[in-house]
Amino acid sequence: MTVAAAATSSDFRYLSNFFGKRASSSINAVGCQPSVKRPIDRSTLLQDRECDLEFYQTFFRDKHHFNYVGTTSAQGPIVVSVVVDQKGCIRVLIRTRQSSERIEHSMSSLSIPWFRKLFGISCLWVLGQICPSLPINSLELCQHPGLPQELIHMEERQIVRHYKFGIYHLLAGQTLEHQGLANPCDSCTPDFIDFVHWLGEPIQLRGWKGYRAGLDVNGGTTGEESIFTKWNEYQIMFHCAPFIPFNPKDHQQVERRRFIGNDIVVIVFKEHDDEEQFDLSSVGSRQNHIICIVRPIPSGSSSKPQSYRVAIAVKDGVGNFSPTDFPSVLQRDDASRDLLLLKLICGERAAYRSKAFNTQLLRTREALLRDVIETHR
Repeated sequence: MTVAAAATSSDFRYLSNFFGKRASSSINAVGCQPSVKRPIDRSTLLQDRECDLEFYQTFFRDKHHFNYVGTTSAQGPIVVSVVVDQKGCIRVLIRTRQSSERIEHSMSSLSIPWFRKLFGISCLWVLGQICPSLPINSLELCQHPGLPQELIHMEERQIVRHYKFGIYHLLAGQTLEHQGLANPCDSCTPDFIDFVHWLGEPIQLRGWKGYRAGLDVNGGTTGEESIFTKWNEYQIMFHCAPFIPFNPKDHQQVERRRFIGNDIVVIVFKEHDDEEQFDLSSVGSRQNHIICIVRPIPSGSSSKPQSYRVAIAVKDGVGNFSPTDFPSVLQRDDASRDLLLLKLICGERAAYRSKAFNTQLLRTREALLRDVIETHR
């Protein structure tokens, strides 16, 4: 399978697993064994903020510990939490605008001068030994009783629990984004409907009480139906282009672009498993960073596809992401659905670290840290 022509003048690149020979990933769906359903590795799903929150709640919350704050350091606002357990293990959580750092260190491994032992050891001295890069002179002890709970709330506000993914449908002979966005609802094929119903459950938007991802749940202006799923404590809404009202007079389909053009992850369902490539250079939105191209593989024994060929392209600046052993062919079963949703969620998180999003996220985190410090000093 050749992809060079499709990627010409595009800001996207295919992940390495896509470049294997087509023959090696071609399968006959007749007699295929279902994928083995394995539990999702929790460490893969955990976000950085969730790890920080779990670390703080496990080792600091409801235990005697110290919180140091500072706003004048070169690193910007900073909060450092320190606790020593009964076994002499020192745990430190350093929060800055850039990230958090979790440290565990044994008190017995510190080289403590005799005069320190004689006159006492301060937490700041210990911090200076464990974390020599810390701006110790900019830190001050904060004993506000409300600070521990507010730090927990701050981390919780940064955890993403809701995701929105765009989907559009390319019919036979179509290779461009605007073609997929311009296909009316009555052009949906049984394979496409079967695919989106595999991803999630059809829901009626009017009166919907769950996560709506900007869709109109009162007046029907964004369609009557959508696809939604709850997965591993996350809520996912799919912006399905054919389900959003079609305007035959609007070549750009602005209403559909308003949603899908603002989704970080977009699924392109390409009818027919052939050599015809989706033209990545036709993607016009700066917001779209992960493009997942799905093709149904015909089955000789069933009217429905039993497997899908999947290729994932990422915008320049987005690194590789888990699961890195993602296969190029997925069976149509629960295990493969779990794997695909995991890949899409991890892809969106990887996009957060790209230049397009990281600057704004840093500003948000800095504002949260500064507000916590100034409120509880």
